[in-house]
Amino acid sequence: MSAARVDGLDRIPDRIPGQDETHRRIRELLGAVTAALLETQPGLLRFADHRPERDRSSGNSWRGVQTLCHVSALLASAGTPRTTVGGAQHLIEAVHAVAAAHGLRPRSTRHRHGIADATWSDGSGDLLEVVIGVRVAVRAVSAPFLPASSRPLPTTGPLSPAAPPRPAR
Repeated sequence: MSAARVDGLDRIPDRIPGQDETHRRIRELLGAVTAALLETQPGLLRFADHRPERDRSSGNSWRGVQTLCHVSALLASAGTPRTTVGGAQHLIEAVHAVAAAHGLRPRSTRHRHGIADATWSDGSGDLLEVVIGVRVAVRAVSAPFLPASSRPLPTTGPLSPAAPPRPAR
């Protein structure tokens, strides 16, 4: 990738977010999404980390500094979604409202073999994904950010009694 391009942009942005700002943004997004899902279908019970979160290389750099992107924990519901007609669609609509409020636009929606999945993204590169099957799973991948944190967060997953704060890694 040329030095003049960052994640498909034709010019070098004046500023890209840092690690703390990115982790907070993803935590707020996931908290709002899981709250909307639980409000729509309380039978989902709660969401917990199913796969760990991680920061990984974005494959790009900004002004010579390698950037990272944050892949959130895969949050899975403890309860099963209602399988009534339109049940998955109601969940997708609830997530869509939250995603739109966070500046994300629909990217894809598929319904195949009893599984629905939908994604949203924004111009900066944030991505939100929801998969509805036997359980409901939610994950977010951040736009590139600059590494280093002044105060690392223990997790970007929403805090709840089922997901208490974890020590920083």
